[in-house]
Amino acid sequence: MARRRAILSSEDAQRALGTDILDRLLEAEGLVEVPVVEVPIGEIDPNPYQTRRDFGKQGLEELATSMRVHGFYGHLVARQVDDRYQLGYGERRLLAAQSAGLSTIPLVVQDLTDAQMMEIAITENVQRKDLNPIEEAEAYKQLTELGYSYRQISARVGKSRGYISMLLSLLRQEDVAESVRHQRVGIREAHEIAKLEDAEQRRELLERMARRELDRDALKVAVRTARQRGVSATLTGIYDPIPNLRSALTKLGRIRPDRFPDMDEHRLPDVRTLLQEIASRARFFLEQLEK
Repeated sequence: MARRRAILSSEDAQRALGTDILDRLLEAEGLVEVPVVEVPIGEIDPNPYQTRRDFGKQGLEELATSMRVHGFYGHLVARQVDDRYQLGYGERRLLAAQSAGLSTIPLVVQDLTDAQMMEIAITENVQRKDLNPIEEAEAYKQLTELGYSYRQISARVGKSRGYISMLLSLLRQEDVAESVRHQRVGIREAHEIAKLEDAEQRRELLERMARRELDRDALKVAVRTARQRGVSATLTGIYDPIPNLRSALTKLGRIRPDRFPDMDEHRLPDVRTLLQEIASRARFFLEQLEK
């Protein structure tokens, strides 16, 4: 027997497309109250603290199609500035309404401060499912700078305090954050690597994770071993030249011998002298090592 297709109401259709992200949040704070007024779309500007500009063309068109059929569901919140309105949240819905050809949309006009406008923009960004983990972490950082505790952020965005703490830890190490941003390593694995203060140790583990050489358990062991080695070297005064040698090797690897013919001829003597000095020091170090 064929299954009957569920009939989707206008409310369900637009809620399913993520159009009612902050209504309950604002209602809980008393920021959404009657009356609702119809405002010409041409008089409405986005939240000036909204940093996101990519709202997804396909999703916008789907939402616009729903609005053409069912109309605009719910309302948005804005503040009035002179003879225009600034959205507190809902730029995606505004763009879809423009695409759908609507001439007006319902607004609740509130006396929102700059701090509230910034807070709403940050919270709306966090609620987006396509948000990059590092963008999400940066949003949480902005909320902490506004004076929010992890507990308050957790209650506001519906994420656990442990998850929020883990994301914020990634921002401590720029190399780790960039690896997560470009999806070279997962969040939990990056959280482990971010515990290391030594940049060379982090680089090595990030590269091994990118090559899929370690699973999560093996990574934890590697991080624990690296941290113990670092503490041991600090306590005993052991000298470890490897980080500096690797750093020097990395920098040498960036030199392009194939571009030597393109150099200013006045630089050639200096380059030759420096290369000779590097070779001389390398020979000296090897001799000391043999002794």
